[in-house]
Amino acid sequence: MTDQDTKAAYLSAAHRLMQEIAAGGLRMGLSHGMLETALRDATLEAAFSQFERSGAKVTVSSLHVATGIHRREISRWIKERAHEPNTVRPTTDSPSARVVTRWSSNRRYRDPQGQPLVLPMAKHSDGPSFAQLVEEIGPEVRAKSVLEGLIAAGLVENLQDGTYRLKSAAFLPEANSRESIEFLSANVGDHLSAAIHNISAAPDHRYFERAMFNPEVSPAQVQVLRDALSVSAMALLADMGELSEKTPDEAEVPNEAARRVRIGVYFYQDEVDV
Repeated sequence: MTDQDTKAAYLSAAHRLMQEIAAGGLRMGLSHGMLETALRDATLEAAFSQFERSGAKVTVSSLHVATGIHRREISRWIKERAHEPNTVRPTTDSPSARVVTRWSSNRRYRDPQGQPLVLPMAKHSDGPSFAQLVEEIGPEVRAKSVLEGLIAAGLVENLQDGTYRLKSAAFLPEANSRESIEFLSANVGDHLSAAIHNISAAPDHRYFERAMFNPEVSPAQVQVLRDALSVSAMALLADMGELSEKTPDEAEVPNEAARRVRIGVYFYQDEVDV
């Protein structure tokens, strides 16, 4: 492919992706102007990040040359960014989601059969507790607030004896909630980063990305596939979660920063266009 062919193909792919973002925005009452502003700011953030990673100095002029955006808009954006520097940075999952994942996958919080342990709230010297679990997620997170939220969501059951049982290994946020939109950003954002990396990466440096596609599946078989995936995917993610946990005898590598890893599975079905 020529350079022009590659750009045309990328723009076509971007059109498909932005169409889905636009459709979701329209359902939420966002106007074209709002979405256009978001795209402009995202373009500036991408250019800013690329300059930072390369060690180059970031200026209004360098951003203007890279993006073609008017200098006045760039100056405005830089001032706004200085006051809200973390608004578009990648974030971790919510504390509630991370607690559920750790509770269901970490060997310290599972019984010999692999099921999540029933946990007391307060710390005990003779075993794990919910407070200890939350503390491992982050010292700034309040265990009581997380527990109340999980009980309200129907994910944790209060056994009335001072202990709590995890009812579901999957954290599913309420429809149209802030957390459901944050899941969109985190999950699809990381998937998109991996897919875009794979476009130009050498075969042995690409992230794993595979999909099964069949355009001729009956409605009954769609449900069979969905049910089967729900079981096998949860088992896979639980295994990956356990594998990602450091074993007690594993030595730390000095001066080596930890890596952020996300492994996901999705399912989608739609009517075939005739």
